[in-house]
Amino acid sequence: MTPIFLFPTDLEARTFCELCPEVEVVISGVGMAATAATIARISANKSLEGGVVILAGIAGCYEQRCAVGEVVEVVSEVVSELPERFRQSYRVEAFTTLRGVASNTVSRCNADSCGADIENMEGATLFAMARELGFRAVEIRAVSNIVGDEFKNWNIELATQNLAKTLKNYAE
Repeated sequence: MTPIFLFPTDLEARTFCELCPEVEVVISGVGMAATAATIARISANKSLEGGVVILAGIAGCYEQRCAVGEVVEVVSEVVSELPERFRQSYRVEAFTTLRGVASNTVSRCNADSCGADIENMEGATLFAMARELGFRAVEIRAVSNIVGDEFKNWNIELATQNLAKTLKNYAE
């Protein structure tokens, strides 16, 4: 089974779609709820069991732990905004040779790092759904900004270009 590439937004997917027009790309929408609903819809139409879903998009980096434009693989994820007693940590084996990082799934920008390298808005949902539905979850992110930067200072173009070039290796 070839991977399904899941992107939160068209903007994050555009360059990859131009490089790999034959690959299955699904736009999930931004955030945990949209991602869960999209994965549920996909699994209702075809079995994901034993397959691979690659969630790809941009991310913010805490305290310059990554370079803007760097592409990384998330190997651990937590919803940092939940009270500590309710936090579920998701850890996965690396799928790529990219640098493995820890990530927070957040519902608002500028959350505390809680020791993570990057933040995003969908990752923990992917890992939770993979656990329940039996597919391999892979999360690949390109750093577009340092957490706390104003949106106008994000380098989305560099991040999405580097992301697309990296993902092309996993689409072939």
